[in-house]
Amino acid sequence: MLKLLSEITMPSWLMDLTPATMMSESFPLYDVLRDSLYYPSSGFDGDPVRRLAGNILSFVYVDYGYDQDECMSALKEEGFTGYDLIATRSVTERELTPNGYHPLLLFPSDGNPLRYREEMKKPFCYWSLFQRSESVPVSHGPFRFSLLYLCSDGVAAYQALYVGNSVTPKAVAVIQPGHAAFGHNWTNYTDSKQIFARIVLGNPNGQPEFMLYGGNQSRYAYRRSCWPSYRKFIRFVDRERNHGSISLWRRSVQ
Repeated sequence: MLKLLSEITMPSWLMDLTPATMMSESFPLYDVLRDSLYYPSSGFDGDPVRRLAGNILSFVYVDYGYDQDECMSALKEEGFTGYDLIATRSVTERELTPNGYHPLLLFPSDGNPLRYREEMKKPFCYWSLFQRSESVPVSHGPFRFSLLYLCSDGVAAYQALYVGNSVTPKAVAVIQPGHAAFGHNWTNYTDSKQIFARIVLGNPNGQPEFMLYGGNQSRYAYRRSCWPSYRKFIRFVDRERNHGSISLWRRSVQ
């Protein structure tokens, strides 16, 4: 948790969750999306959780490059230091998009969504609950946090989850997304004129308050945010398991 940002109170929907209720009750879509952090092209990078858990308690990770077995292995075997995986369940497309899905409006400069279709795994979604281990002190982090992992395209998923459900996340992460041959992303997430930024910034429900921007390079490479709407610099943090750094920004355009 970053002390420069406000710590949030554990909401009742998260505090009251049990493995049994996760399986038997309706998926709390709006609770999971509201005040979340959205991280497209995430892989299994735990840095946003490590740095912001406590400031944010719901994390939405999206990546189409990993299959179900790889995801479950990462959740169960790697997990997050100091936290136990309490429960995981599948989430259906209908639970994620009860209002249906509307196609994207693309321009030629955005790229071809099918360019790397051979890299795209079969879609799936897991919702997981993590709880602080009894062996670690309270100061380690929040008691619980939620993680939604979706195997999907990061652009389409934002459109479906947030725009389609009339919700805005608290933060968006653009961390070493990669595009073209080096990252297998069909569009450039760092380009404020391309489709991902246009969808995030043009969401009728509002823009995320915070942006995480970084990657495998030194701090100098991220001394300015990639999107003009985020100009209020907060601080740098080093990546824990990867080379490079991450800069944290607050939205400056109302």
